[in-house]
Amino acid sequence: MDDIDDHIDEVPIIGHDGSINPPTDEQDSNQTQQQSSFTNYQKLTFIAMCCTYLSSMMSFSIIAPFFPTEAEKKDVSHSQIGFIFSVYNLVCFFASPLWGKLIPVIGTKFTFLAGCWVAGGCNVIFGFLDQLESGTQFLVFCYVVRSLEAVGAAASITAAMAIVANAFPDNVAVVMGWLEVFSGLGFAVGPPLGGALYQLGGYKLPFIVQGGIVILILVVNIFLLPGQDSNSSKEMGSFRALFRIPAVWPLSFAILVGSAALSFLDPTLSLHLQQFNLSPTVIGAVFLLVGGCYAIFSPVWGYLADKKRILRLMIVLGFHAAGVAYLLMGPSSVLKLPNELWIICMGLGLLGISIGCGLVPIFLDLLSTAFWYGMPDNLATQSIVSGLFNGMFSLGAFMGPFAGGVLTERYGFPVAASYFACANISVVFVIGLFGVWEYQCGYGRRKPRVKEETLKDDPNERSPLITEAPSWE
Repeated sequence: MDDIDDHIDEVPIIGHDGSINPPTDEQDSNQTQQQSSFTNYQKLTFIAMCCTYLSSMMSFSIIAPFFPTEAEKKDVSHSQIGFIFSVYNLVCFFASPLWGKLIPVIGTKFTFLAGCWVAGGCNVIFGFLDQLESGTQFLVFCYVVRSLEAVGAAASITAAMAIVANAFPDNVAVVMGWLEVFSGLGFAVGPPLGGALYQLGGYKLPFIVQGGIVILILVVNIFLLPGQDSNSSKEMGSFRALFRIPAVWPLSFAILVGSAALSFLDPTLSLHLQQFNLSPTVIGAVFLLVGGCYAIFSPVWGYLADKKRILRLMIVLGFHAAGVAYLLMGPSSVLKLPNELWIICMGLGLLGISIGCGLVPIFLDLLSTAFWYGMPDNLATQSIVSGLFNGMFSLGAFMGPFAGGVLTERYGFPVAASYFACANISVVFVIGLFGVWEYQCGYGRRKPRVKEETLKDDPNERSPLITEAPSWE
């Protein structure tokens, strides 16, 4: 128990409202010095991770402008085409936790590089599927290759998140915020790049170029990233211990809803905007409102999360604003607003800003919570937390378009948007009610722990509800 006490004393204690207790002058000075500059290793690691996030999202989105047309030529139905897109996130959901368990054993660098190699190779292979016979043969190989690509992407992104947590212990949220910029940039650049390459060289060229980019980044990262410390523990992390921590469940629900809120618009927004007789170029620009605002503000939210540590408060405010944004996008009949394009655009911009505020702090919150509850501050814990975050995000990205398409087809876009507004508001209630429970029951990072020596010296000092982290093993 003394080891646990010593470990907890080194972890910043975050209150039920998300605020962190002020550090001592010496701690504040050390933290300021650490945050003022990065080492060369951190800079190289940051560059490698940015390239990976950029290429990963480009690989996912590059097929959007031309693949549906090519698949129709192969006698593939619209629903089957949709599943070719969505199977990527479904496989990532199952693969990410598995990689989170295996990373400490096989190493972060190997997992990261092997994932990039598989994803890049599958990109190239996908470019030759047009040589297959139409119908079942083409469809089955599309599913298989896309699924293998997702396995590789899950490995590289999960390892990347573990590398970030290990390399930037004092700036996790800031770095994750910047990585979301490159993730959004890759998602935005992929479709126009794919369309341009398709027009230039046909079906194969976009996949060969994108696969080549991924493999080139792989070769560069071989020299940028150091190997795993030979003295580090090879023990795998425990998902059982992680899921026995109460805070993990509401935070996982928040990741799921936030990811679904971002991906809901993919199959639904363009159809909703057709009523305004907009050109495809203008519709594309409207889509950029969400991704652009999300990318621009993510580093801001990351800096705020690391600097102020008001994590739970940021999550609540972010999802509350996202619920309002969805009501504006309909616009919902609850607001009794006219169906005007500028109102919809205002809702899209607000969604991009607010959903980042809700999502960016969660990874840091999960890490801090796991450490506080006594899980070791090592690669094993960082890996399973990364696997959990990436898995839940992928599940949300799978469920968002599916639920959005079904609700829009049955009830129309305004009602579907209202349902998603309720989903975002439900996160506010879940996190808020959990915070009240956590405070009343004495679980979680409510206040500084007061040691017995302090209580003996000052009998008027109020004793906390808990004086040590509960053991969940």
